[in-house]
Amino acid sequence: MKLSVTKRGLGLLLAGVISGGLLATPSATADNATATRPTTRTATVKLRPTAYYSVRAGKTYRFTDAHAQVKLSANHDLKNYRQTTWTATGRSDVTTPNGQTTRYLYVKNARNGATGWVAAKLMKAGRHYQVNGAQKIKAKNYVRATSFKKAKAPTQKIYQLSGKNSAMHWVKGQTISKKKTYRATKKRHYYQNGKTYCYYYVTSGKTKGWVWHKDLKKGTYYDVAKHQAAIRKRLKTYLTSVTKDKTAEVAFYNLSPVKGSKAAKAPHASVYKAGKLAVNACGKYSTVSASTYKLYIAAYVLHLKQQKRFKWTKANRAGVTRMIVNSANDYPVSILRKYGRTNINRWLASQGYYGNTFSATRASRTTANSLIKVLKDLQNGKKAFSNKSDRAFILKLMGKQVYRKGIPTGAARANKGTKVQDKVGFLESNNGDAGIVRLPNGQRYLLVVLTWGHHQSGFSGFPRIAKITKKVQQIVY
Repeated sequence: MKLSVTKRGLGLLLAGVISGGLLATPSATADNATATRPTTRTATVKLRPTAYYSVRAGKTYRFTDAHAQVKLSANHDLKNYRQTTWTATGRSDVTTPNGQTTRYLYVKNARNGATGWVAAKLMKAGRHYQVNGAQKIKAKNYVRATSFKKAKAPTQKIYQLSGKNSAMHWVKGQTISKKKTYRATKKRHYYQNGKTYCYYYVTSGKTKGWVWHKDLKKGTYYDVAKHQAAIRKRLKTYLTSVTKDKTAEVAFYNLSPVKGSKAAKAPHASVYKAGKLAVNACGKYSTVSASTYKLYIAAYVLHLKQQKRFKWTKANRAGVTRMIVNSANDYPVSILRKYGRTNINRWLASQGYYGNTFSATRASRTTANSLIKVLKDLQNGKKAFSNKSDRAFILKLMGKQVYRKGIPTGAARANKGTKVQDKVGFLESNNGDAGIVRLPNGQRYLLVVLTWGHHQSGFSGFPRIAKITKKVQQIVY
């Protein structure tokens, strides 16, 4: 009986376990249901071909079996396709056994034709590493931009293209030169990360290739140094020709154009940067200065004023006026006697001027280069000419001086309206002129022409000075 009861109890126990769910709990049943539920996808929906590029790591897949039971098999790694475009032509939503749904796109790669299904969240719409066909444009000249703008596309160089339009790469980048003109004849658009960039096809000598249009600006390169050298060469050739018989010396020094003037605003105003066109012929040769030495006396008395050893008395002002305007000798001779030729020569040398100008046994001497230095200091308000009112006084007198057949005449013949502030000299066969010249457009220069010989006397050498001045101005300006 005990045994039968035991068997019966065991039977009841097993029945209760089965019916009570001890061997198949509700959660266990759900897990089994999930495990047996298949991965499914919706029917493929055709799409208008749309360009995409990958923005996240991932893979493409092949779908196998029917829609109701799909298997995904990886076939391409997106990291190998970072610089390329995919074209999507279909979509399908894939649902996993746990109920998560992901949209997939059917894509084909532009570089090698690879295909597969890729999660849409890994992609972004847009063309990537592609170009359109080249288009002819009206040929124009460009130069390198003043500064480069930032861009994710290939920039700051001239590139060659490698590949087909649908899968293009940039190769052999070459620096864009600051000293070249680039002729653009074609353009095309390049696409990267869904953005559009315009490129020009340019040529310059043997250089050819594609460059981002924002790395260029319209214009033609103007080689300033080359043009300066050409002007200096022409001027030097001319001055050498007029001084070859050793009866003349000429020194030329260009000043920068007047600020705000037409010349200063001209496209290539930098050609005329102060001193860049300076030329002389026999400029170091020591010759009779005649009254051009009075520029040295003017500098010296202003130096004395700086030391509080000179005042603008009525007599001093009248004396300097006669000395500059009329080239009178009484006042400068009085200065030489009072302060001594040796002391004045020593001071001239300390300023970088000709230091052997004055002598008690011969006529005063100078060089054209030395007179240019005095004119430069006068024009720029340097050294003895640092006082503005004193400087203005001397310049005003030079503009009123009465002997104007030399530099003033020649400059006006070259350009009507040209103004000159100068100091002349004439002694026996020696005729000279040293002036500051200003053209109507704002260009300015310093010129010294010293002549002798050729049977000159009185003022007969000044037409020669005028002729040289006219030619110099025509060559440079």
